[in-house]
Amino acid sequence: MAKDLSEKEFKKLIQKHIAKSNYVKIYLTEDSPEGYVFGFILNVSDDFLMIQETYDFTLSGIKIIPYKRISSIRHNRFDTISKNIFSEEGLVKFNQKIIDNTSLKNGESLFKSIKKQNFHCIVDSTKKNKDLFSIGEILDVNEKSVTIKNYDPSGKFNKKSPKISFKNLEFITFNDNYSLTFRKYLKE
Repeated sequence: MAKDLSEKEFKKLIQKHIAKSNYVKIYLTEDSPEGYVFGFILNVSDDFLMIQETYDFTLSGIKIIPYKRISSIRHNRFDTISKNIFSEEGLVKFNQKIIDNTSLKNGESLFKSIKKQNFHCIVDSTKKNKDLFSIGEILDVNEKSVTIKNYDPSGKFNKKSPKISFKNLEFITFNDNYSLTFRKYLKE
């Protein structure tokens, strides 16, 4: 959370950015593998923030960030220019059905809602100070973890499906170009 804002003020700021469809830069805590994420905030809960991530003036997928990983949010004149470019390019349109059907209540409801929408997802996590990357179909979800049918860059499924603890989550990405395209070319 921003150092100069109370929790209540920070949540109010996030709601303002959602209401105005502001383009923002989200700074992450120092222990996060990535330092920041650019995009448009779509929704927030006590546990997660949902952002339409961007890359090189394209909408590149939906990223879910654990709320505890956010240190601050920037929206300045540079971000306003970027939003204007996105608007002029006709890109400030978000899939309200996906937003409405994605639960941010807790980890279990989040992954169940992504699975119900039939998306593969990318999960960045850590375990014993090691960064882990999983991509694939959501196989199983319980109150503490998710199991992903992971595949490698050649499109082959791994023999073992990793179980990822919610307490180790860094990011969850879905409805992105990579996983939407790659899943069409998987080899059983």
